[in-house]
Parts: sequence; C-alpha cells; structure tokens
Amino acid sequence: MSLPHFFAGAPQPGDHVVLSPEDARHAIRSLRLGPGDRFTSADGEGGVSVCRITRADRLLVEAEVEERREEERARPQVTVMLAPPKGDRLTWAIQKLTEVGVDEIVLLEASRSVRRFRGERAEKITVRLDSIAREAAKQARRVFLPQISGPVPWVEAVVPGDHPMFVMWEEGSEGLLPLLPEERPDAISLVIGPEGGIPEEEARAAERAGAKLAWLGPSLLKVETAALAAASIALARYGRLG
Repeated sequence: MSLPHFFAGAPQPGDHVVLSPEDARHAIRSLRLGPGDRFTSADGEGGVSVCRITRADRLLVEAEVEERREEERARPQVTVMLAPPKGDRLTWAIQKLTEVGVDEIVLLEASRSVRRFRGERAEKITVRLDSIAREAAKQARRVFLPQISGPVPWVEAVVPGDHPMFVMWEEGSEGLLPLLPEERPDAISLVIGPEGGIPEEEARAAERAGAKLAWLGPSLLKVETAALAAASIALARYGRLG
C-alpha cells in the first residue's frame, strides 16, 4: 500500500517538512498518523521526499526527510483546453483530469461559452482550481501538479504551434485515436468546445491553421466527459496510464 501523500515540498535527506494546518489535521484525525509513521511529500515539479514524522500535535505535523528522488515528466506533455461548463462540473473536470495525469489545463472563452469569468472573479478562479487540483493529486498520489491558466480567448489559444493540436468536434470525420501521431511527440493539445458546440467557421479556421478535427463517437458528450475521454485516449495511446 502506498504511503499517504502531501504537497509540502521535497527537501533533501536530513531536512524537515512541516505540513500545513489543514494537511496536519487530515493526517492526525483522518489518517491516524503519529510519530514514527511515514508519508511522501512532493514539490509538484517532480521532486518527492519520503518523510518520517517526528512530531504530531493537533494542527502541527513535523517530519524528517529520509530519502529523496526526482522524477522526469512523461512524454508527451498533454494539455487540455476546455470551455468551462456550468456549476460544479468544472470542479469535476479539474479533479478527474488531474487524477489521470494531464499536465496542463487551459480555460477557454469561446463565442458560445455559457460560463464566463470577469474582473476579480477571473483573477481568483485559477487560485481555486489550483487548490482543487492539489487535493486531487494528493488523493491520486500524483508527483506533478497540472498548470492551470485562463480564461483565454479562443482565437488566442486555439492556434497550433510546434506540437499537434486536436479539436474535438462532433462533426469531425476521424476518431481521435487514429489521428494521434505514431511517433511520440513532445507535447499535444486537446481542445474541448463549449456546451453550445463549436461553430463550423471556428472549427474550420482551426483546421486551416493546422489543427486536426477529431471525433469522439456518435454520443453527444458533455464538456467534462469529452475532456476526460480525450485525455484518457491520448494518455493511454502513449503508455501514460500504465
């Protein structure tokens, strides 16, 4: 069974780790951890330390680092760009995309977006989503935390660069799996449109710019379902799901 996992940094052996009060409460009350018990702590960028608790008291957990390792990011780096759905469905999408190992999540603002963020709300949304991703990564024992950004206008984000980009479109003629390159690329981007769908002119414009229009089957999927399905297909294609 894997050790409990936290994101409190990854210092070198002999150094110490102090959990946040929230994590300390969870470690003591829920996980029943105490002096002598071990856990792993990551820095979100590949560093992982194995720690042994030296002090556990209410909202304070201190531990000494016994060993440390550095993991490399798997290739390809998978970026999911999605137009945020309503309600708690965005939270669900962030949780599940983090659990399966997506590297980057970009919030899109499309012409048919049903959910938009303005002003102070736009500034705070990534902070909240970072927290959600961190909790999901702890549960899934992930070493890396996804980078979350946006909202970004569709015309600025959906611009193919040096790496393959795939736009999930219900009127696409080919499935995502056969469109994925046989040779492992360094990175790929998967684009999920809003609940109102991607207008044909926007889909064709992305195609003319170099993106591939991909199909996820005959079922009309919700935004968060399409995002998870596309990410899982891509991650599995290159052996990143085990």
